[in-house]
Amino acid sequence: MPSILLVVFLLQLAIHLINTVGANAINELLWTLYNQFPTSTHNAVHDSKPLRAEVVRLRKEMNATSSQDEFAKWAKLRRNHDKAVAKYDENGTLLPPSLPLF
Repeated sequence: MPSILLVVFLLQLAIHLINTVGANAINELLWTLYNQFPTSTHNAVHDSKPLRAEVVRLRKEMNATSSQDEFAKWAKLRRNHDKAVAKYDENGTLLPPSLPLF
């Protein structure tokens, strides 16, 4: 049986690490590790990563394009961005209820 001194030391070390790194960072790390295993949310998380990357790419490209000088290109990017955001939001409705339960 471990001594009480060792148990208290390990508990204090764990508390110090959580306070130093942050509970949110640890929670995000554990959520990422949890989704690496074949769980109910694995497919939703796996499918949302490329959608999020597409939304970010379209937003950057849309912000780099002038809406006054190149309106046709900007409008096309805006329509594509809106479609991608709608698809991402539709896919993301599966994740928010499961994340707080984690």
